[in-house]
Amino acid sequence: MRNYLGDDALKETIESFLQSNRNRNNNYDCILALSGGRDSTYLLYYIRKVLNLRVLSYSVDNGFIPYQTKQNLKNMADILNVKLVIEKNENLSKCIKHHFLSFIHKPSAPMIGLLCTGCRLMVTMFDDFVERSKVPVIISGGNPMDTTTSFKTLIMAQNPNILKENSLLLGYLFEAIKNPRWLLNYTCFVTQFKEYYFHFRPQKKFKNILDIAPYYDYIKWDEKKVVSTIKNELGWEENMDAQSSWRGDCDIALLKLYLYKKMLGFNDRDEALSYLIRDGQISRDEALERLEKEGNIHEKKIKSILDSIGLKLSDLKIALETSKI
Repeated sequence: MRNYLGDDALKETIESFLQSNRNRNNNYDCILALSGGRDSTYLLYYIRKVLNLRVLSYSVDNGFIPYQTKQNLKNMADILNVKLVIEKNENLSKCIKHHFLSFIHKPSAPMIGLLCTGCRLMVTMFDDFVERSKVPVIISGGNPMDTTTSFKTLIMAQNPNILKENSLLLGYLFEAIKNPRWLLNYTCFVTQFKEYYFHFRPQKKFKNILDIAPYYDYIKWDEKKVVSTIKNELGWEENMDAQSSWRGDCDIALLKLYLYKKMLGFNDRDEALSYLIRDGQISRDEALERLEKEGNIHEKKIKSILDSIGLKLSDLKIALETSKI
């Protein structure tokens, strides 16, 4: 059983750091990157209501944020009386059609992850915002369930036993050789390269910045507590198209869940429920029952997503059937 440091220790750590940092924005105590999903939403509530700190929240609109997520963001900012800054990023919108057409040309499970190329670069936007805002404490919403070794990394790596950048790069190059269409759009190829470089190469470290991920050291991530709190206190609602409280804050994420399920027979939801079993939060029977409901994304939603970018569900179905031969 892991011992967590607790609320008081977290608040003391933040306040002590703020006292030692004089050249800062005195209007806020911390910054939170907010997706509108359940984990970052709970952290916003926790920081504001439990720790009673002044938080500046930041979000990026990638062009595929569902209506319900946008409503949740607005509602939580209003209820908690926090400033929410939303910036737009078009990297995903510019490349999704090219990447999807490349995928259906020769479907490959390892390359499903590239459909959201552009989103990882949004972290650089957050870094720039942190520098501009002069708020020296960053609260991160990652949790142990999200950062366990993912099957998506394993299937891309040339050698799954060596999960280093070279093995993943070789895996990507192997896939690109099999299907060179991925490389034929200059803008999207450059975006792919930038994402690889950003994700696996050492990034600049902020000076005099405290970056804290509360779910790791200070508070236990408890799914039932997280979901019940944000629904009851903030009026947070699930994206009904997602069939779950998780992974419903981006339409492309839903598209990827659908494709992994079709090609591999499982997706992120299977992996997440497995973590909850191991962590003692749910039983195996409960996980199987939830998987019946949460494991699949309805084709009606997939058709809607593809229609919005000028693509056809029928073409995807033909490509997936052909790939089985």
